Amino acid sequence: MPSPLGLSLSLVALQPIWSRVLFALLSLLLLAANLDTAARIRAVTRVTGSTALLVNELVGSAAVLVVVALPWVLGGLHPTREDLAWAILLAFAAGFASISALVLFVLDLARFEAKSGDEGDGQ
Repeated sequence: MPSPLGLSLSLVALQPIWSRVLFALLSLLLLAANLDTAARIRAVTRVTGSTALLVNELVGSAAVLVVVALPWVLGGLHPTREDLAWAILLAFAAGFASISALVLFVLDLARFEAKSGDEGDGQ
């Protein structure tokens, strides 16, 4: 996720107003990317029959909403660096969980394909 990394660096280098503006812009990009992923994940769920990615997407979407809203809830219209830092930490955690779920899904899918290939050879 480039947005938490970029925002983390901006907290050190930029004035607080520019960090807020950057956070707002990156939040809009994150929401757009999340909507695009949510639209595409349905097709994957239909093909694989697995609901693991769908559940991961729902949890990730909830995390995105919290990441975007948290600084504004904690700090009002003028969130401080500390308020933005909580959103960054949550974004890193959500990104790590999402990548972990995707890796586990791919490993399960590979095992499923190998198992179904073995059964097909014996018939």
